[in-house]
Amino acid sequence: MNSHARVYEQARNFPPPRHIDRIDYSRYGRNLSVFSPSSEIIADLVRKATPEIQGVASLETVMRIYTRNPDTVLAVGRGQWREQAGNGPLGFVCLLPLNQDGLDALFDDRMDTGAPEDRFIARQWERPAAIYFWGIYISPAIAGGISLVMERLTSDKFRGLPVFCKAANDKARHLFESIGFTMGARHGGTYAPGIMTCRRLTDAERQGECDLPAAPYDTWRPGVGTGQRPDAIGITVVHDVNQLLMVHAIRAATYLAEQSIPFAEDVDGNDLTATHLLGFIGDEPAGCLRIRYFAGFVKLERLAVLPRFRKSRLALKLVRASIELCRTKGYTRFYGQTAANVAPIWQHFGFVLRQGTGVNYLTDETYYEADLVVPSAEDALTPDSGAVVLVRPEGQWDRPGVLERISGEQ
Repeated sequence: MNSHARVYEQARNFPPPRHIDRIDYSRYGRNLSVFSPSSEIIADLVRKATPEIQGVASLETVMRIYTRNPDTVLAVGRGQWREQAGNGPLGFVCLLPLNQDGLDALFDDRMDTGAPEDRFIARQWERPAAIYFWGIYISPAIAGGISLVMERLTSDKFRGLPVFCKAANDKARHLFESIGFTMGARHGGTYAPGIMTCRRLTDAERQGECDLPAAPYDTWRPGVGTGQRPDAIGITVVHDVNQLLMVHAIRAATYLAEQSIPFAEDVDGNDLTATHLLGFIGDEPAGCLRIRYFAGFVKLERLAVLPRFRKSRLALKLVRASIELCRTKGYTRFYGQTAANVAPIWQHFGFVLRQGTGVNYLTDETYYEADLVVPSAEDALTPDSGAVVLVRPEGQWDRPGVLERISGEQ
């Protein structure tokens, strides 16, 4: 159905960090059911959806695909299966179980997602190569029924399959992002920035035995220090004055007190024009790094880790996080200055020291210039990444921000 979805504000019943493989259907799907609809119900839902969904597939196309594989159209409603639409709320979720040729066709533009050919759709008894969310039409009263559809995708037949979709608008994008989808998808050697995808979870991740993967610059969650992982390393972008004070405290303890660097050399007037990464061991602020942006390159600087935490891998994680943050923002060239004793940390990530005697500032410490060039990120932010994405807090572009939550409450 050209992957257009009518999504209501109440469909935000799935706030992050929900994931397609972790949605609790026993909670959200209570008193709801998902069933294979009759032709009468399909006709009724397509008729109602046509004014709401731009580019919706014709009834003839929907019935053709449904005849090919009844798993493609799932009705969502209250109570048990019904043959007629009736007066109660009713919606549908349409999925395309793609065979290998269909998966290839999705990425090489051979597939018209508004009217896909039968040859791209796996039969009901076949295990597909991928799942494509074709269309969603559902009301707030039964939005929780989506969880029942997701529960089906955890069965042996569909478990682990890549899933894809296209979002027609910000509301649809918000819904898909709220269950683990991100913009940009790769298949083979082809990258499609307009297709959304969701990495399927391993059994351990799905059962909650390990954490979901997060961007390396957004791994700190408050409270881990008082839980089961007091030594966990977490990193966040500094978002408020309190966190910036933590950065200054760490640098004061390392640069000013330990290395006797003059105050004017450390607090140089650039802190309010930079991005800061703050590293935690549990809930204890333990390290930091500063990023400054220039046209075409970034400068990584002010890497500091408190002495008692230097046996951890925090320094390496801070550098890695800074590189990935900048790649996400579209940068591929990095510049830095390093003292000889910490140069191996930067060289570990591919920084190349420039030839020469280095530079000195207010102390006798010598700093050596270094350069790094990395491949561009496939999912780098662009002006076309979406209005709501580009106003989210720095480093948290993968989940709805405060402006979206406020608008959802109005």
